Amino acid sequence: MTTVPLQRLGDGAILPARATEGSFGYDLATMEETVVGEHQTTIVSCGFKLARDLPHDDSGGLAMLILPRSSLPLQHGLILPNAPGLVDADYAGPIGIIVHNLRSEPVTLAAGTRIAQAVFIEVKFPEVREVTEADPTRRRGGFGSTGS
Repeated sequence: MTTVPLQRLGDGAILPARATEGSFGYDLATMEETVVGEHQTTIVSCGFKLARDLPHDDSGGLAMLILPRSSLPLQHGLILPNAPGLVDADYAGPIGIIVHNLRSEPVTLAAGTRIAQAVFIEVKFPEVREVTEADPTRRRGGFGSTGS
């Protein structure tokens, strides 16, 4: 089993945890009460960081994606404007969640409010190289080309 060592950065920090046996996401919670002003974008601290690099080598490794919880816009009027967020294997800073308030009034998040979830995925590093000609059989269009 892979281990992800985490370090708490404050007494109020709640380490990521899966809510049920079938959950793929590890809930991420606020470390302290946070007020997000009307139509404001801010970073909410989770109060922990990776204590060591995530496992990786020349062929690939483990990455952490930050995804919103489905209740976030419904209950709080907040969205994660850069979702999914990507935490690289060698990121050494604190884990924070960028949130944006869609409401015309401030939103208060109590300490311990679950606002996002971390999903760990395996990533492969393919060889990327330039070629002089593209495959002529590739004819499908661009954005929206497979829709109606």
